[in-house]
Amino acid sequence: MNNIINVVANSVVALLYALQFLMFGRAVMSWFSPDEDNKLAQFLFAATEPLVYPIRQLLNKSDFFSNMPIDMSFVVAMVVLMVCTTLLG
Repeated sequence: MNNIINVVANSVVALLYALQFLMFGRAVMSWFSPDEDNKLAQFLFAATEPLVYPIRQLLNKSDFFSNMPIDMSFVVAMVVLMVCTTLLG
């Protein structure tokens, strides 16, 4: 039973690392303002937006974060991923 828990935990950690990698790729891609037809940009957006969108909706309820020069929902999502990876790893 303990081996199954370790396999599941390691799989979740690997998934979280993959999400962090995709989030980093999305951040780098945003610096170059890719075309809407760019397949890599579409993939990165589609893979990471389900994580970022709920946080964005939550932060949009506060006027404090609306005038920030960076996307705070992206930063919060990245921090949540890092914390979860650390706790499980």
